[in-house]
Amino acid sequence: MDLGGECLKRWELAGFFFIFFAGALLHFAYELSGENVFVGALTPVNESVWEHLKLVFLPGVILFFMEIGFCKGISGSSLLAGKTLGIYIMCGTILGGFYLYTLFVRHNLIIDLLLMAFAIYLGQAVSFKIASAGKATVATAVVATIFLIALGAIFVVFTFRPPELEPFRDSLTGKYGTG
Repeated sequence: MDLGGECLKRWELAGFFFIFFAGALLHFAYELSGENVFVGALTPVNESVWEHLKLVFLPGVILFFMEIGFCKGISGSSLLAGKTLGIYIMCGTILGGFYLYTLFVRHNLIIDLLLMAFAIYLGQAVSFKIASAGKATVATAVVATIFLIALGAIFVVFTFRPPELEPFRDSLTGKYGTG
């Protein structure tokens, strides 16, 4: 593995902890900000499963920018493609995993935290595999950028105008979004 690959390996490992702990802190950001709408756009505004996906999205995007700045020997296109797919995998694993486990047992904070850790592990592993392969093209990076921006935009829109579907329902109040 070249120097860029070693750098990325260290950052992806550290990134696991960064995403987990930054996400845990973001859980409280909206409330601590006095329910600031700008903070709520990219941090959870309620206890819905959907809003909790933001806990991995924003730290994942921040991690991408840190990695692109520090791991000079890695293709930017490959890093962007890997991180984008990794973030989608994290979100999908949390969403699917939550509904799968709650089929068998009641909602449990410890299981939620383990699920989040597992989702981050999977996302970071995929991100590393794709980024370290270095085979993504500029066209791939453009598609990844579109997908990453689209997910961010969906988070913002659904914060204020969520569909009235179960993943968007606040488990404590029964309300949707900021309402």
